[in-house]
Amino acid sequence: VQQSLLSHGRASGTLGVTAMQALSKLHTEDDAGASGLTLDQEDWQSLQGYLQAYDEQRESVINRSREAQKLAKQAIYSLHRGDVGRAEQQLASVEKVARELLPIIDKEPRLRIGSYSAVMEEYAEAAIFKVFLTENRILKSSELQELVQVEEYLGGVLDFTGELNRHAVACATLRDVAAVSRCREIVDALMGQFLQFDLRNGALRKKFDALKYTLKKLESMLYELSLAEAMGMKSRAAEPDDAEGVDAGNATVETVE
Repeated sequence: VQQSLLSHGRASGTLGVTAMQALSKLHTEDDAGASGLTLDQEDWQSLQGYLQAYDEQRESVINRSREAQKLAKQAIYSLHRGDVGRAEQQLASVEKVARELLPIIDKEPRLRIGSYSAVMEEYAEAAIFKVFLTENRILKSSELQELVQVEEYLGGVLDFTGELNRHAVACATLRDVAAVSRCREIVDALMGQFLQFDLRNGALRKKFDALKYTLKKLESMLYELSLAEAMGMKSRAAEPDDAEGVDAGNATVETVE
């Protein structure tokens, strides 16, 4: 058969594609027969089916996670605007998506890395911020353990300090020194806790490095507020003297008249 194909190729001046494919197939069969090895087609089809199903699940997790992450960000925005009710609805929607994806994640833990983990971190950040605003405390990791893993919780806490800084700025514009001081105390306490961790290079380490700058900003904010308060007190203290001067002047004029 090979000789016939070669003869046909020589007669036509070149080997056609079909002839080359036929020769390749013959060589494969001859090699397999000589070595006694054969490929299990069912096994390879099973592998192909697994990879195809994995890709479909991965796309589903990415798309749904993108939707949930958007909702978590909106919840944080709602909290900054003081709309706690709307934020709770948005967080409930995030939880719903997370629970729907959880069976897939449990079956394929690799799918948690990336989009899904980022959503859980954003969700933890929003939930911690909400509890701080409504209950004046830091949400415990055990309260989120069903959905959020340890590193996701820690990442959420570190991101929460950024929102705390923004909240403190809003409080500072209202001259609410007590609220700003409370924010600084929380960040300082968290700094003390994170200093006890041996964080290696990675996402958590980068977030922790930003924590020291957040603390510095809050301390500067308090310092500026104290200066503004001192200036205000000095101005108020000077007002009675001015008033007395005006009264004295009026009295002098009346006497002259």
